[in-house]
Order: sequence, then C-alpha cells, then structure tokens
Amino acid sequence: MTNTFCENGRASSGATHLPSQETPGEVTSLRGLIESLSDAGRLVRVSELTHWRFDLGRITRESKTPLLFENIADYPGQCVFTNGLRTIDLIRLALGMESGTSRDDLIAELRQRIARPVRPRVVETGPVLENILQGSAVNLLTLPVPQWNENDCGRYLGTWHINVTKDPETGQRNVGVYRMQLLGPNQATVSTAPESHLAQHVAKAEKAGRALPMAVAIGVSEAVIMSAAAAYPYGMDEYELAGGLLQKAVELIECQTVNLEVPANSEIVIEGLIHPGVRVQDGPYFDYTGTTNTNPAAFLFEATQIMFRNNPIFRGTSIGIPGAEDHQLLAILAELSLLDFHRSSVKKHIQDMVLKQRLLRWTSTD
Repeated sequence: MTNTFCENGRASSGATHLPSQETPGEVTSLRGLIESLSDAGRLVRVSELTHWRFDLGRITRESKTPLLFENIADYPGQCVFTNGLRTIDLIRLALGMESGTSRDDLIAELRQRIARPVRPRVVETGPVLENILQGSAVNLLTLPVPQWNENDCGRYLGTWHINVTKDPETGQRNVGVYRMQLLGPNQATVSTAPESHLAQHVAKAEKAGRALPMAVAIGVSEAVIMSAAAAYPYGMDEYELAGGLLQKAVELIECQTVNLEVPANSEIVIEGLIHPGVRVQDGPYFDYTGTTNTNPAAFLFEATQIMFRNNPIFRGTSIGIPGAEDHQLLAILAELSLLDFHRSSVKKHIQDMVLKQRLLRWTSTD
C-alpha cells in the first residue's frame, strides 16, 4: 500500500484566537513525550519489519518499554507508538514529574493537581492542520491501524485516543475514550456503555432525528488520555482536568466540519458523524478484562474529514494483559476515585479484584 495518506494533504491556516505555543520536548504533546523518552534512554525504536496484523500487538504485550515501530508492513514511512504508560515511572515522566517519586507521593501530587483544573485555550492554528483531506479523499485504511490480538475480529482504530462530542441540548462538551473498530475507508464502530456520557448525547440527537457530530483525536498527550478515561461528572470539562494534570492549559483548535474542539498538537484528527438509529456489531474483540467479548449494538461513525501532522504517529495499545498500560491507567484512576464503570456491578467486581490482588504489579522501582 502506498502512503497516499501523506502525499495528498493540503495546508490550512486554522481559524481562531491565539498562536500555538508547542515546545519541543514538553510532555504536552505525544511528540514531546517521545522526545523526552528518547533523551532519557527509555524509548526503544523497532526498526525490524513488523506486520500490523498480530505482530505489533504481540511485541507490545511482551515489552514493558515504550516502543516506536518505524518499519510497518504495507505502511512505509509511518510509525506506531505504544506502551507510553507501561510502568509507574513512565506515568511520572508523562506528567512531567521527577523520576523516582514514590507511588504514594505520585498519588498525593495528582490529588493536588486535579483539585486545580486549568481551563483550555483555543488557538488559531496547530500542527494537526498541516494536512487536511475531505470527502472521498478520506481513507482511514491509509493509517497503520493494527489488529492487536488474534482474538480480535479486525483492526482497532481507537484503543488509546479521545472521542469528543457535545450535548445536543446544552452544548456541554464530553471527552471520552470509546473503543472503535475499523470497518472500511470511512467507517468505524463506537462502543460504549448505555449510561455513558456519549450514549446520552447520542440518545438526545436520535430523539431529535439528527446525527451526532464527533471528533476523534489520535496521538494526544497522555494527560488528555488519562482525563478522557476518568469518571468526570457530567457537564464538567475533561480538558480542564487534563490542564490540571499538566499544570498548563490544553491548547485546542476548532474543527472545520463539526462544532467541536480538539488538541492542536494531535497527530491525527478525524471529524464525522454518528448515524442516528443505526447499530452495528463490534467484535469479537479482546477486552481489558482479559476475555473475548462482542457488542452487537455499537454506534456507526462515518468520517467526513481527516487532519494530520506531517509524518503522523499513530498511537494505540494492546489491552487486557495484567500490567499492561490500560491496567496501569485504571489503577491510577481508581486511586484518585476517578474510575466508574457506569454502575456495572460485574465490571466493579473485576476492578476491585485487579486492584486488591495487585495484578497490576506496581513496584516503586518500575
């Protein structure tokens, strides 16, 4: 497959308020984190040819080290980054904290940070606007989307990303992390619990007979991912929580085809719509619980525009293995009382079991 994804983009100047202030090496962007990891000798660059089907996921699961895959079969010149939060010390680094901080001190510091949220700011331009494709030029298959696990029925576009929507009635923004299976060049599933904030937005849009606009941002700062995965109260802004974790405002740009905002330094942003009244099957897939599941009632997302940085870095992860970065993230959120499975007693039981039996294998030396 040729890399038409990077060849057909066009530049854009953006649309709103302040200039972007991205600083190389800062953990406020994925590239800044990767640079910091490289400088600290923590990054492993995988130069051997790696296939996006199974190989990439297998290597990710076998490693505790951040990995940058630089030679992916069928996708010359593209990269995939994984394992950014694989250990407690990596979590410290991703949040700009000193290495060697004890786990207790880490939690104490994070409690202070989340108590001081920082409002995001909208900027007039950002790196993600370097390339823009619309309409028939949108082809998600030009991204090196992995098939992470042999139990997965296909490729998963969304495993370590954010989904941005707004309440159709109030305009209140929600930023979450909802699994997305790639279905074709411009379609993907969106899986979520019926009680989730996204599901509430979809229900309101469907009641009005309208599609729900959604933006998907891949390759954002780890603080934004942590905040999107957190159980933040309905109507409160996850971008403000991320600003608290970073101790710096998250810079946002306005999307061009939907009334939503995404991090200006995202690697990839996909704009589109969730179709009203349509449900599709997601899976089978290997879940964070370590079991194979299927969702027969996932939402259907159709992409209408894609924006991306020059030489975009795809971010994802292989979930469900004890100690993997999704489990590390769940443990941190649980410690901060920011973990909620939307009143699911089964998932709450799994959460308690994982934490109480120390299946996440926290150690002060990780």
